[in-house]
Parts: sequence; structure tokens; C-alpha cells
Amino acid sequence: MHFLLLVSVVGLYRVYGKDFTGRSFYRKHLIRGFESGYCQKVSERISTVNTGKIRTFQGDFREIDLPDQGYDIIIAAAVLHHLRDDQDWELTFNKIYRLTAFGGSVWITDLVSHETEPIQSLMWERYGQYLRSVGGKDYQTKVFDYIDKEDSPRSATYQLDLLRKVGFDHIELLHKNSCFAAFGAVKTVYHRVTGDVAPLRT
Repeated sequence: MHFLLLVSVVGLYRVYGKDFTGRSFYRKHLIRGFESGYCQKVSERISTVNTGKIRTFQGDFREIDLPDQGYDIIIAAAVLHHLRDDQDWELTFNKIYRLTAFGGSVWITDLVSHETEPIQSLMWERYGQYLRSVGGKDYQTKVFDYIDKEDSPRSATYQLDLLRKVGFDHIELLHKNSCFAAFGAVKTVYHRVTGDVAPLRT
């Protein structure tokens, strides 16, 4: 099983106790503040639950050359909300689709926005209350200022529609609470958009 992990923070994932090949990717602007041995530390953490081969890459996921249909499972952990305009989102989701093996899947957990302004305001206030409970008003201001400067989250519904648009099927919304959601999709052997048919990889 080939496993692809996209993260902007240290993440550790386990696939139902099975071995997997972990690969970590970091957007260039996010790695600047990390110490030089960061990727090595991530590799060491993953190795505690993985006996297979581990490779780490530091760079922009959109620019790294990776094999089409090369990964059975892709997890994007709190990284996609850094994408900017709609073209950037669509290009990235198309790349994720290309990298996913037939019969494989992608799973996303991330910060999300909302499509209607009253709901966005309500959920943003709830998130603000949580931030104040953790670190006070100054902490909330710091986080919100960073999000305004660096992030462009899209709604869960926008991303679910985009997964289907690029070719994924069996879309699943696993969880949503306030401004955070977890969801995913499976790439079947039949491509709805192009009509391509391919065998499941063994």
C-alpha cells in the first residue's frame, strides 16, 4: 500500500494497523520557520508505526513531480486552506485525483468557511470564543490576523463539489464542527468525466 500524507504541521497517521509508505509535503512559505531537521523528525515519528519505506519531501505540493495513480491513500491534514483562488483549488484537486490510484481514496481535514454570511459570522464567533478560552483576546486576534493574511479556506460543500467535479465518486462528509471539517472520496475504476476505465491496482 502506498500512502501520501500532505501536512503543514507535524502529523502522525496510522492506517488501521497496516504498514504504509509515508510521504510528507510542506508548502514553501510554511517551512520557513521550521528548524532544519524538521523533515527528519517527522520521518522518525512515522517510523514508530511503519515498517515500510519512508520518504520525506520539503516543498510546494503543486510543484513536486509525483507519479500519476501512485498512491492508494492520500491525506491532506490542515494544508489545503492555504490555496488561493478558484483556479489554484481546481488545479490542486485535479493533481490529487491524478495521483490517486484507481480504487484509492483521499481524506481531508481542514479549516473551512461557510457559504452564507450569517452562518459564517456565527461559526467565526464560536471559533473566536474557543481561541479566547485557550489564550485570551490577544491570542484570538493573532490567529485571526494570520488567517486573514495567509489563508483562503473554502466551504466543505465547495470542496465536496470539487472532488466530484475532478472525477472522484463516493463522496463522504465524516465530520463538521464550527469552522473545521473532515471529508473524503474514493476514485473508482470508472471515471465519470472522461469515461476512462482501469483495473484496480493489486
